[in-house]
Amino acid sequence: MTSLFERLDTEEAIVRGELSTLREKIATAEERLAHLTITRETLLSLTGHAGQADDSAELQSQGQGPGDGGDLVDGAAPGAAPGNAASPRDPSVASGPLELSVARERMLVLLAGAGRAMKAQDIAAAIGEDISDTSNGRRTETTRSRLKALIREGRVVEDPTGWFAIAPATRNEQGGSVPV
Repeated sequence: MTSLFERLDTEEAIVRGELSTLREKIATAEERLAHLTITRETLLSLTGHAGQADDSAELQSQGQGPGDGGDLVDGAAPGAAPGNAASPRDPSVASGPLELSVARERMLVLLAGAGRAMKAQDIAAAIGEDISDTSNGRRTETTRSRLKALIREGRVVEDPTGWFAIAPATRNEQGGSVPV
């Protein structure tokens, strides 16, 4: 009779372990989904399509998501003429230094979408800052300073030194993930 209870205990432990693993996978997937949702909303707001977030979700549910002609290419709005596409990576398009809020949003979207650490100069170029020789590195240093502020807020991490990446989500007390 004791062996039956031992077998039940063993089976319970196995199932509890499997449930724990599944809960971790669900939390990771929810975290990734939250990041993707934030990235989509930010990109829509940056391209002037903030009111279309609901339309975008509706298109995806109809099978017309990314890759079906609705992609953003080089920062251009969907349907924009290719010759008029203003790429955030093209320094000639920048009309001057980016506003703090715009730069912060672009950095967070870029790092969230990159999935890897990046150097400040590459980030500055990608968000549309002037990194040409005429700027003498000022915009790169401004970008680095803004990244350091995001580190202090817990939204970005620097590891190794000089390489910046989006901060991983933290877990709240109930065990769910909270995007940082």
